[in-house]
Amino acid sequence: MPSLTFPDFEAYSNAVKGVDGEMRVTGRSDAAWVLDTLEIGDVSVLHGMDGAPVTYRGALHSARFGVYLSLPGSDTELEGEQVGEDGYIWMAPRQEMQGFTRVPARFLGVDLAEARVLGQAVRMGLDTQSLYRTTHVRANPEAVGEVVALTQRAFVVHAENPEAFVEPAAQQAFAAQITTAVLQCLPPPVCPTLAVSRRGRPPLPRKEIVRRGIDHIQRSLRGEVSFSDIPFAVGASQRSLNRAFGDAFGMAPRQFYVVERLHAIRSALRSARPGDTVTGICARFGVWDLGRMAALYSRLFNILPAQELSRAIAAQTGEPVGSRRR
Repeated sequence: MPSLTFPDFEAYSNAVKGVDGEMRVTGRSDAAWVLDTLEIGDVSVLHGMDGAPVTYRGALHSARFGVYLSLPGSDTELEGEQVGEDGYIWMAPRQEMQGFTRVPARFLGVDLAEARVLGQAVRMGLDTQSLYRTTHVRANPEAVGEVVALTQRAFVVHAENPEAFVEPAAQQAFAAQITTAVLQCLPPPVCPTLAVSRRGRPPLPRKEIVRRGIDHIQRSLRGEVSFSDIPFAVGASQRSLNRAFGDAFGMAPRQFYVVERLHAIRSALRSARPGDTVTGICARFGVWDLGRMAALYSRLFNILPAQELSRAIAAQTGEPVGSRRR
């Protein structure tokens, strides 16, 4: 949806979905109150710009988790702690949160369905009970930066192509990516008993790691599983996965997955039927960022996806090549 600009903070506050709360202006209000909201399946992302310093108290609706990220230039304290670029506020359902800003703040928000969060947390081996505490999560800047980048990129992609998230497969792909990125910032569970029991377990042979990894990648391309679950599915650490794939193919599992997906998309484009679109075909493989995909596709195959589709349709129908089908 386009940016919504509000004349006052009451209208702005009421437009934030999924939250029951109260906002109070504490300083001069002479800037616009702006809110972008993008609903992608069972995940929503928000970009907000406050028009003045405020105090806030409120809670998420039931069955929803949330993330609040403070953007540079803000001076925000929530739950008694400064929110910086090295972390975010993790919000549990129905738990009240208090905070304030010293200057008009800019922020990103992620609203996540409870079922999705719990399912992904179990696959990642996280303690699901700890998720039900509103807390300040601190992580390395790269991990937090991935959450910010995915959220911001979703708005850019939607602005460039409003149909980008229409297909359920594209919605599922983005929701899985943003949920995984958020949860990867959380500290791993501490379980000494489990650590001791696994200490003597022999490591998987490299060929077995690669075999299991490829099997998981192929299943993810068919939409049966999420690629981000690969360490759990294989039973090896990310470091072991990277080493095994590097030895076997000279690339990390993520790069291998991208190459396999590009080839799968190429095959689907070449066998397309009249009425098929690049957006629809790519969505089958969980692609929601068509711009980046097209650049990678062109670099690998020396042709744009739209051109590939046009050629395939023209070969079947005899129509001229060159019409772009998004």
